[in-house]
Amino acid sequence: MMRFFLETYGCQMNMADSELVSSILIDAGHQPVSKIDNADVIIFNTCSVRQHAEQRVLGRIANEKHRKLDNPGLKIGVIGCMAQRMGKRLMEIESGIDFVVGVDQYGLLGSILSDSELPEGDSTSMDSSQLYSSILPQRENQHCAFVTIMRGCDNFCTYCIVPYVRGRERSRPAQDIFAEVTAATLKGYRDITLLGQNVNSYSHDGYDFPGLLRHLNSIDSLWRLRFITSHPKDLSERLIDAMAECDKVCEHIHLPLQSGDNEILRRMNRSYSSGHYLDLITRLRNAIPDIAITTDLMTGFPGETGLHFENTLSMMREIEFDYAFCFKYSCREGTEAAAYDQQVPEELRLERLQRMIDLQREITLRKYEAKIGSQVEVFVENLSRKSADHVSGKTRDFKIAVLSGTVDQIGSLMTATVKSATAGTLICE
Repeated sequence: MMRFFLETYGCQMNMADSELVSSILIDAGHQPVSKIDNADVIIFNTCSVRQHAEQRVLGRIANEKHRKLDNPGLKIGVIGCMAQRMGKRLMEIESGIDFVVGVDQYGLLGSILSDSELPEGDSTSMDSSQLYSSILPQRENQHCAFVTIMRGCDNFCTYCIVPYVRGRERSRPAQDIFAEVTAATLKGYRDITLLGQNVNSYSHDGYDFPGLLRHLNSIDSLWRLRFITSHPKDLSERLIDAMAECDKVCEHIHLPLQSGDNEILRRMNRSYSSGHYLDLITRLRNAIPDIAITTDLMTGFPGETGLHFENTLSMMREIEFDYAFCFKYSCREGTEAAAYDQQVPEELRLERLQRMIDLQREITLRKYEAKIGSQVEVFVENLSRKSADHVSGKTRDFKIAVLSGTVDQIGSLMTATVKSATAGTLICE
């Protein structure tokens, strides 16, 4: 039996994978620990979407190597996207790493910890059939749950490493998803988020994604159903109708725009135009008037001029996203865009990124302040970090809300009136 400490970086898919890995290791007889000081093995679940994410992990490993001086038997492992991208080369870059396991080989981890050595075979080989369908995750959050409905990606956006580290797209059987969601809700996980690199292209057992939503909406013990991430090119009228008609599907969609300029979108291989995206926004708001729309935005993509960037700012002003995750382009070895000329200087990328963030902060504050005086339904998830007399949770449209309450109300639905707002929180009674 080994005591393992698991540290997670990156997106919700990585968080879900960490829960999956915990379940695999516990089933193999190993024990999770909440404090790194108590661990026999430290596992870093990593992200490769941006260079900064990889550098953070290498820095953390360098910081933790000293533990081996006092505990020679301590092992350090790297799993996830960075492990998949770099393989055993990671062990050459950072001498403190003992094992590297890719995203399709998590089943090896139990024997790796038990035997203290890698089994025969490539621990980063891709397996296009791997879905981990028979494994119920060891969930960390006590009230909200991630359920992975598909793995991999077929889009090959020119800036993105994901298809190369997570493989081609494959969907889980609909009945497996239905069974996992049902089991989770019966254990008290009432707010469920479906995960996939592009949930809109889900297809299995005669179900497409709108059909899957309608199927899951019939689960009596389910209170709220969410999903991420949607690709605009596959957002259908059937999906919009399903969102509008299914009472448990929340009034929120995360719809990455990336750029508001058609030339940049073409070079990114995003397969839609700014006009098509605007039409989707109109259709969503007509069908679901209270819908909150969040997005991902990138600046500094190779060849982006000042005019291209201004077109993105114009789209932001026209759409008024409830929130936007803003990033500067990060060159990823192995992607098509890494070979593009006209790379934008780092200083200019940073300057444009700050302008984008400042604009979105203004818009978000207006959107939140517009809620003042209205009633919202809050699913209470935690005590407030600032006051023991307050609780916090999320509204149906995915806004954080803080309201007066006690620990007894955690896990319940409460109706509250919005009294004030910041650019990130609704203050309610």
